[in-house]
Amino acid sequence: MNESKTKNLVGTGLCMALGLLLPQLFHAIGAGTVFLPMHIPVLLCGLCFGWQYGLICGVITPLLSSILTGMPPFFRWD
Repeated sequence: MNESKTKNLVGTGLCMALGLLLPQLFHAIGAGTVFLPMHIPVLLCGLCFGWQYGLICGVITPLLSSILTGMPPFFRWD
C-alpha cells in the first residue's frame, strides 16, 4: 500500500470519528436539533481525499452513528 492511500484511509477514519463526535457535542450544548454537524466531516472528507472516500464516509458514518447512539434513527414507523 502506498503512502498516499494510507493517508487517505487515515484521514477518512478521522473524518468518520468527527462525524460521530460532533453531533454528540452539539446535542450536549443544545444546538443539535437546529444544526446538522454530521455533514461537515463528510463534506470535508470528500473535498480533501476524493469523492470515493467521501462516499465511504457518507455511507458508513450515519450507519455507525445509528447503531452506536440511536441518532439518526434507522427506521421510523410514523
